[in-house]
Amino acid sequence: MTRPVRPGDASAPALVAGVDVDRVAAAVLACPLVCGLATGEHGATETYLPGRRVRGVRVHDDGPGPARIVVSVSACYGAPMRRLVEQVRSAVAVRAPGHPVDVVVADVA
Repeated sequence: MTRPVRPGDASAPALVAGVDVDRVAAAVLACPLVCGLATGEHGATETYLPGRRVRGVRVHDDGPGPARIVVSVSACYGAPMRRLVEQVRSAVAVRAPGHPVDVVVADVA
């Protein structure tokens, strides 16, 4: 028997178009060249869920084919951008295989 999911329950899977946005966010934060997740201007890169939101990850499901994942990050100062993008895309590919990933470097910390 499954328990009911309450709004704001962080243990509930945060699935958007089959993508667990919590797992994607955790994978991105584990990248050595990423200092944090960023929301972008006016919260453009956030996933809104009942009672909470996941910053820095947005899933766009615009039609046929896999949903596109947008990740917005704050890069560590001095990080080579090409390497950072490779790290993020590789990390997301493990958690959401087959989905195209756009990486936005919104800030440098």
